Amino acid sequence: MKKIKTIHHLFSLMLLITLATGCKEYLKYIITTRILPDGSIERTMLVEGGDSTLVKGDPSSVLAGSLPVPADSTWEIVTGLEERSINDSTNDTIYYYRARKMFCNSDELNKEINWDSAGDNHVSRNIKVEKRFRWFHTFYRYTETYKQIFPFTRKSVNDYLTDEELELIHADDDEIYYSAESDRLMLKKDTLVRHALSKADSNRMAEIKEALEKKYFEWMNINFFEEYFDMLKKALEKIGIMKLPEAEKTRDSLFAFFTDNANDEPLWFSDSCDFPLLLASRFYQVDTATLYQANHSGFDSINKKLGIGWWDIGDTYTNLAIMPGVIISTNSTTINGNTVSWYIESDDFYEKDYTLMVESKKVNKGPVIVSGAFVVLLLIGLLVGMVRKK
Repeated sequence: MKKIKTIHHLFSLMLLITLATGCKEYLKYIITTRILPDGSIERTMLVEGGDSTLVKGDPSSVLAGSLPVPADSTWEIVTGLEERSINDSTNDTIYYYRARKMFCNSDELNKEINWDSAGDNHVSRNIKVEKRFRWFHTFYRYTETYKQIFPFTRKSVNDYLTDEELELIHADDDEIYYSAESDRLMLKKDTLVRHALSKADSNRMAEIKEALEKKYFEWMNINFFEEYFDMLKKALEKIGIMKLPEAEKTRDSLFAFFTDNANDEPLWFSDSCDFPLLLASRFYQVDTATLYQANHSGFDSINKKLGIGWWDIGDTYTNLAIMPGVIISTNSTTINGNTVSWYIESDDFYEKDYTLMVESKKVNKGPVIVSGAFVVLLLIGLLVGMVRKK
């Protein structure tokens, strides 16, 4: 929806205005994970970009992207320029950065991809590869979880919105259709019948959109407030305003005060918690600086979350998994032999974790041959016994 998209990217616009380099170009990540029969992992990361810095061959923009990019000598790294897609009308070439490395298990891989020297500016992921031997078959399971981008995580978004509503939240206005028959919003891709909307239908559509946005911002606000209030309680106790149990009793009334004074903007809509701190100082009638100093480390931890680039992740991620044997289960919709793939955007894991999953099984030739030989010998023994009896 337009308002949601605007708020998600407003900080991005503010940042770009201050950059002398001009317009930012987002990166494209293509990540291939090959699971070998022994459970080891071959990991390849290809990063493509095309702004002026990258075209000159300087990988600094790649290294500053949303995913940590391998740069040490333990990886096989290849860089260069290649022609753009025929559909891309910008520069003729793009810069690419390809890194490849083998890992004994997923624990090793997790340590490598989450080293994150840039702190919280990188998307966090967790990979798990499991191997189970079952005599005739060996079963493999690969999962990779992209961790939630929105940094305040006390309340689940599904307590406020369904998955269908979240999809509508992230859709552009021209992708949404109002169904008068069911009195709900739908994505245009989900319906073939699109009657012209009357004025009453248009008003009803706007009303439903506003209600969805209200629930969405309520979820964001309460998540920010819950973490902020925990820091605030400790500050109030330290300066002698009130003890923790007494402060806890003011939680709901303070949240209502925040909401009434936020001027319809999200509480987290800043790069620091100065505004919530100002509101709290008014509510409890205490000096702002005194309140901050009483728990500056706690408030600084919130400022750090507000100051990171979670609002400005426009990169795209294509994940491919190549499995041993035959695919038996996956949440991917694209399967080609023993390879599955997922195309991911930041919206997919903005409000909650997003997990890729695929399972496969491989025939164990050795046990099959041994078992077959045993059966053949058993049959021969039975036949010999029957012949001797005759």
